[in-house]
Amino acid sequence: MKKFKLGIALGGGGARGLAHIGILEIIGKSGLPADAVSGTSMGAVIGALYAAETNGRAVEKKLAKFISSAPVKEAAAYFSQKVSSRPFGKILSAAKQFFIMNRAVTGPSIISGDQAADIFSELQLPETFEELKIPFYSVATDIGLGDEKVFCSGKLKTSVLASSSIPGIFPPVKIDGSYYLDGGSVNSVPVSVLKSCCDFVIACDARPRRKTIARFDQGLAILSRSDAISSYKLSDMQIEQADFIIKPDTHDIHWADFQKMDYCIEKGRIAAQESLQELRTAVSRAKIRTFPGRLFSKNANAPKK
Repeated sequence: MKKFKLGIALGGGGARGLAHIGILEIIGKSGLPADAVSGTSMGAVIGALYAAETNGRAVEKKLAKFISSAPVKEAAAYFSQKVSSRPFGKILSAAKQFFIMNRAVTGPSIISGDQAADIFSELQLPETFEELKIPFYSVATDIGLGDEKVFCSGKLKTSVLASSSIPGIFPPVKIDGSYYLDGGSVNSVPVSVLKSCCDFVIACDARPRRKTIARFDQGLAILSRSDAISSYKLSDMQIEQADFIIKPDTHDIHWADFQKMDYCIEKGRIAAQESLQELRTAVSRAKIRTFPGRLFSKNANAPKK
């Protein structure tokens, strides 16, 4: 009989996605360990670390070391919202914004390829997918074809970098002749990736709440809002494929505020703990529902690469 398999799909969200660590920790301790993990953007970073360790606390320690490294701190400083109240501080803030805009307009990204490589060199990951303890699927966007790309073999760190390369901030990542960026453009919480190999899929959705906006005075604002609505609606439809959804309350966190790591992780723990009884019930029902099919099945199909 085929084993009942539970998968966890981790979405993006920058610093907000750190809540995934708390969710994985609580689910793991509850006796419902993940048999497979998929991830997009920050979810890919955490998912890869978890697939290597299968322990939420170990992931937390490694990621804390990663976030405190000099290359990560330097990159995060570009996007800090903190502005000094002193006149000179405001001048420096304005200069920083001018520098960022200049890099974004005159080049492919704010952070250079060398900087990106330095940042991800600090991430303590195995060299290949094959060294992981459980299957892991990293989702990126093929910007040439405009399609989703699922990485599940080969070079792990490069694939995670591709999934995490936010457009305009990180440069595209070249893999086998194609260029890839953040998977959030095509699959913000990659539930679908796990549906063919898992009997039950949990979606961890760290997206911010959709804001209500009452007034629009500029065409660019209207265009931006329209694009945001399309993106959010697409993500909603993709996430609804999950058997269970956990949504941590991290809406008040700026995506680049990695100094709030402990806060975000705790929010993840709270969200998972509050959902735990309902989750256990849903998993038990799924085991009963899938029992006939698993009884006469030996192998599950792996997601397409």
